[in-house]
Amino acid sequence: MLSMTSRLLIALSVVLTAFLGLTGYTLDKAFQESARTAVKDRLQGRVLALIAAAEVKMNGSIFIPDVLPIVRFNQPRSGLYGQISNNKGEKLWKSPSLDEKSLPVVKLSTSTEIKFEKVRHENEELFSYNFGVSWDLSNKVHIYTVSVAETLESYNKETIQFRNRLWMWLGGVAFVLLAVQGTILSWSLRPLRRAALEIEKIESGEQESLRGRYPKELRGLTKNLNGLIESNQEHLERYRHSLSDLAHSLKTPLALLQSTTETEDEIGPFRQIVAEQVDQMKKIVDYQLQRAATSGQKPLAQPVEIKTIASKISASLGKVYADKNVNCEIIINDDLFFQGDESDLFELLGNLIDNAFRWCQQLVRVSAELGQDAEGEAQIFISIEDDGPGIDEHMAARVLERGIRSDEKGGHGIGLAVVNNIVGAYQGNMEINRSELGGAWFLISLPQSQIL
Repeated sequence: MLSMTSRLLIALSVVLTAFLGLTGYTLDKAFQESARTAVKDRLQGRVLALIAAAEVKMNGSIFIPDVLPIVRFNQPRSGLYGQISNNKGEKLWKSPSLDEKSLPVVKLSTSTEIKFEKVRHENEELFSYNFGVSWDLSNKVHIYTVSVAETLESYNKETIQFRNRLWMWLGGVAFVLLAVQGTILSWSLRPLRRAALEIEKIESGEQESLRGRYPKELRGLTKNLNGLIESNQEHLERYRHSLSDLAHSLKTPLALLQSTTETEDEIGPFRQIVAEQVDQMKKIVDYQLQRAATSGQKPLAQPVEIKTIASKISASLGKVYADKNVNCEIIINDDLFFQGDESDLFELLGNLIDNAFRWCQQLVRVSAELGQDAEGEAQIFISIEDDGPGIDEHMAARVLERGIRSDEKGGHGIGLAVVNNIVGAYQGNMEINRSELGGAWFLISLPQSQIL
């Protein structure tokens, strides 16, 4: 596939060639028309010179001196010919330059009538100018046609010379313009080449992001590329930390299992200890996998409608907790979107709404709106409330601690820690307060940059 530079050069060359070709054709036609007009004016002058030199006798004949002021009329085969005829088609005079030849007779019916044309006569192309003139002799009007013709030799020579000069200059202009276009393209596409080189350095590990200053047309692209690179690096870093934490967290249950197999003789207590530790390891694995799988910020992520996700979760949990007959109020505008991974939003809302359904009496309220934080930055606030017993203040602080393990959550499971990790991945904040409904109130704030 051709490079962008080659494509642009080819396209511009085609356009330039077409433009210059059309320009050359137009100028050539204009010159031919101008040269034709010049020939017409020149022949008109020759006609007027013949009329001035002519004498009309009483019998209607024409007398013109043997030596004319225009020398070419006196030179045989000079390429300039003159002839006078009457309206009957009779040739009354012809110039010595015609020798034994003659011009086609043109009959003009009225005085001052003009006829200028290009004709071919006796294998010779001519410009012919015919002018009607009348003389009043003895109260009788005689109409004559004065004809002057010139070969196309001079016209063709001028035209060829003009074309040669024209196409030589246009060719030179085309060469210069192509060179200028190439230079402009090279200068204009330099930021793209620099971006490509920086991406190669990122791939080879020489640098971590695009660092150069780019034109405003490329800033969105470079910003999103840097965002994707940063997101992937953060994701990879979360996987590494999660695997490290997972390995560390599993050491204690495994050590306890190993010790039990070496010291415990009775099957009953042994089974109970194994079941407890297996359940504990399952929770640890679930928590760490969910923590690692959090997508976090994605500059090019597809926007997700918050109300749709909340409604789906509420409908599903309504069936799970059908015996409680929970009334779930969803107060979210249809045009409010989450700019991130859909599974992250499902996990975030799913854990919080499930927690509200589990601890409420009968009422759960889910709402979301746009607003500002204390510093005036645009934020979106997601709120989940219930009318249950709520969460003690000292327990709420422990639940929100980063890195807290599943066996330290005071019966609240790993769900809230997972939610806290997701919120942190999106550079947001989560608070737990007492709701006006009487139960827990989870308030999540996310920067508006994550929302379309």
